[in-house]
Amino acid sequence: TTYDCTCDESGTYAYVYADEPGYVYLCPVFWDAPATGTDSQAGTIVHEQSHFTVNGGTSDHVYGQSAAKSLASSNPSQAIDNAEYVFSEPLL
Repeated sequence: TTYDCTCDESGTYAYVYADEPGYVYLCPVFWDAPATGTDSQAGTIVHEQSHFTVNGGTSDHVYGQSAAKSLASSNPSQAIDNAEYVFSEPLL
């Protein structure tokens, strides 16, 4: 994986282009996040990797654990496709 650290979008952890596996763009919030745990650098990498089409192509329907849990109740099919739901607490 190539990590591009030139992103300057404030308020953003990272982003990827789903059809360009292997490239993760790291943004300012990423560098202030803890290494592991909720809303962490490790979690961000796992979250972004899940968006690649070759890895399942998850979407961002909602962000945050509470919103992901609510989505699971209100719209299970979207919850299954939601990166935050699938990888909200990575064991890294």
